[in-house]
Amino acid sequence: MSTRGLLVRWAAIAVLVWNGIFDLYVSRGAREYLQMAAEAELGRGSTPSMGDVMAWTNRRGAAAATGWAALVFGAGCVTLFLRKKSA
Repeated sequence: MSTRGLLVRWAAIAVLVWNGIFDLYVSRGAREYLQMAAEAELGRGSTPSMGDVMAWTNRRGAAAATGWAALVFGAGCVTLFLRKKSA
């Protein structure tokens, strides 16, 4: 397989990793909001703002997802470099 084809595959894998990690953080944020809302109904805290909780979750999720995707894509680029060097 050509180097370009392998690079495209690594990029696609990095995109899938980004989407998976981001989705994980967003689902955790939704669960966290529901937990906070339930605690507020029981009088154990203040009423949360869904916009605030999800904005914070989105920022954190995007940062984590970008880091992991960059790591995966970087590892792919290293493997392509080593492949080309050994050939």
